[in-house]
Amino acid sequence: MKKYLAFSLFLVLTLPITAMAHPLKLTASLVEYDVTSKSVNVECKVFRDDFQSSLKKSVLQGVDKQDITRDGKIKIIEAYFKKHYSIIHNGSILPMRLQSSRFIRGQNVVVMRFKINPVTLKEGDNLIIKNALFFEDFGYAQSNRIVIRIPSFSIDDQHVATMDKPIKRFTLGALTR
Repeated sequence: MKKYLAFSLFLVLTLPITAMAHPLKLTASLVEYDVTSKSVNVECKVFRDDFQSSLKKSVLQGVDKQDITRDGKIKIIEAYFKKHYSIIHNGSILPMRLQSSRFIRGQNVVVMRFKINPVTLKEGDNLIIKNALFFEDFGYAQSNRIVIRIPSFSIDDQHVATMDKPIKRFTLGALTR
């Protein structure tokens, strides 16, 4: 698994951006709470060329990609997500740790899985999910589809984060709309 993660990170950060243009500017992510392990699992799918371009502008400024170690690549991706994608529980940002990444070459897509561990969600807690991926790069052309599942509070929500509304708020145990 570690070899696969290292290879995927290598592909994401070192392959040249292809000329393959795509008019659709979106990401898709799933945020799920696992009551048993008390963890939040996040899976995010992005177009590789968009991600590489945004990484260069956002966190790789002046860094030679050849000098980045495997652990350095993980830290770069985590730093990027810390800046653009956050889950806030009762006012505290929950650290997202990269668990795996996979590049789907035929679709130009990178699938990244993150874990936030441990988190105990209780009735009345406030949960904020902010997905501002690529808004700096593509503005209003970008949208980010998010599915949020927190079974213990009957939350199965689908939301599209936009430039004007990158945040989705929940008060656990309260009716959400």
